Amino acid sequence: MSASRRARRLAVLIGLTVVALVVAGGVVWWADRDTSSPGSPAAAPSAGDAPRAKAAKEPAGWGPTAAEKDQARSLAEGLSLKELAGQLIIARSFSNESSLELVRDKHFAGVMVTGQQILDVTTDDPLDSVKAFNRQLQDAGKDRGFPVMVPIDQEGGLVARLADPLTTFPSFMSAGAAVAGHGARGEAVVTAAARASGAELRAAGYNTVFAPDGDITIGPADPIIGSRSAGSEPETVARAVVAAVDGYSEAGMISAVKHFPGHNVDEDSHEGLPVLRSDRERLRSHDLVPFAAAVAEAAPGIMTGHLDVPAIDKGVPASMSHKVITRGLRDNLGFDGLVISDSLGMGAVMNRYPGGDATVEAIKAGSDLALMPADNDEAYDAVLEALRSGEIPEQQARRSAARTIAYLLHAQSSPELPGKPGSHVAESQALSAAAATIVAHPCPVPKITGVVPVGSPEAVTAFRTAAEEAGLPVGAGTTVVFLGPGSSGGSGDVVVSTDAPYGLASSAAPTKIALYGRGVPAMRALVKVLQGKARAQGQLPVDVGVPAPKRC
Repeated sequence: MSASRRARRLAVLIGLTVVALVVAGGVVWWADRDTSSPGSPAAAPSAGDAPRAKAAKEPAGWGPTAAEKDQARSLAEGLSLKELAGQLIIARSFSNESSLELVRDKHFAGVMVTGQQILDVTTDDPLDSVKAFNRQLQDAGKDRGFPVMVPIDQEGGLVARLADPLTTFPSFMSAGAAVAGHGARGEAVVTAAARASGAELRAAGYNTVFAPDGDITIGPADPIIGSRSAGSEPETVARAVVAAVDGYSEAGMISAVKHFPGHNVDEDSHEGLPVLRSDRERLRSHDLVPFAAAVAEAAPGIMTGHLDVPAIDKGVPASMSHKVITRGLRDNLGFDGLVISDSLGMGAVMNRYPGGDATVEAIKAGSDLALMPADNDEAYDAVLEALRSGEIPEQQARRSAARTIAYLLHAQSSPELPGKPGSHVAESQALSAAAATIVAHPCPVPKITGVVPVGSPEAVTAFRTAAEEAGLPVGAGTTVVFLGPGSSGGSGDVVVSTDAPYGLASSAAPTKIALYGRGVPAMRALVKVLQGKARAQGQLPVDVGVPAPKRC
């Protein structure tokens, strides 16, 4: 589908979905009257549900075929209760051997390795150790008849578990700037970047990526999402999210949009339980818009957030809420893809749900996969006991297993794109070029013939590389100050933000540029702008308190 056609279609789908949510408000999770329990019969659909359901099901999207779904159901039905318990959990990796044992002996759905991977740069293939372990995971589950899930957090920017030799991509806020500044052309650039990243990850042995971020940043007070969000406007974020999902799907990767219903809060869920204070109307018109768009375009997965949403289910984390997941995401938004909880080892849930309780509650609420429990064995034992007792309905669990298996089969059968590590610098640079935003400039615009880069060490190093490649003298001339993540500002001839751009407001410089990335590809795009060889026509996706610059 062309970018322009997708943009028009997405605008219609977002409108239909949000209108339907408002119309259907009397019978769904944000209704004024809601007394049913998780086990109660679902309310009969209202007339307002019809257009919503149709909108969600129209796109073919990327997903399992009918044959793959049938095969997955058969495989799920064949699981023993012990195997079924493991198939509902993505393990936290404490060691390679223990992870392999969980897959081999307890049938865990997959393993999530966090922290910066150690790459052996002395070999011909620096990713050799990563690929080898991922192959071992698949070998450990070779008898199950379908792949093991091997996921990774690789959003770009600050959240990138694998760095060199893979291509470095800018933060997802760059996607918002590109879409805001260039519309359909910006969406196409975002799709190409996600496709490129997905291709390299898949070549390294991953089949699932926990990205893109569907949250709408609240601005400078945002403690954890920040530049991981595409911006502060719901429609911009929605367009960026759908464009990225399309790219990952084209690469044959299962993607998961996060953190439903929106980590649009001023507290970090790694430490406590944040409160999403939106009332029902704001949820409909603001927080849910990117997720509704993702559902409408048949996104493979959605990750739930550890958020208290008083307008829906006060005091219960969204990731543990039947009202949020089953009645909201499933029944009302019509989502039939994978629902994955956020990490269950986070502060928002660990203290409230000890032992394996968090895993059980997430599954009962409607999650297909419980991610990274604090203790894998405790979680497994608790889920197995809940299945035996009926606390987790067995057929619900088998439906969840079938969904997971179907997507894994589909990812396995999808064509593999060229994914040589570091081979997609052009796509990364194109995204940064489309995102780069002039926030302030003098008139006339001065000619830059030499530069003195200072500030964020990582950005300065990358800039030096890009400047030397382009023949831009370094060491004398225009002072270029780079603001790193969290920087409060700087002063010089040119100030460049490399993460969220809020520090530009307090910076003293005639020229201010928002770049949203600090790798070499982003710096190559910046050098072209400084040399006058390219124009920075991205648009700020957030408000930084600086008036738009006037044309000279």
